[in-house]
Amino acid sequence: MRSIQQYDHQLPETLNTSGAKLVYLYLQIKNEATINELHTALGMKKITLYSLLQTLTATELVDQEGAMYVCQEPTPAGGTA
Repeated sequence: MRSIQQYDHQLPETLNTSGAKLVYLYLQIKNEATINELHTALGMKKITLYSLLQTLTATELVDQEGAMYVCQEPTPAGGTA
């Protein structure tokens, strides 16, 4: 029987859709990914990914570095990083 790897990742409370949570968690685990990598790994349509990533970058949870998207550390509630 295979064991399931557990990850102790916290999701920001501002993530309110399952798609945004999935993309954010994937980027948190993998550190960075392109649209094509996200599309292949998550099976989501690219148009959906572009929309989610636009929202995630606007809220400063994800940063775009060229073709790569990188997960940012969330700022703790009520404080500064």
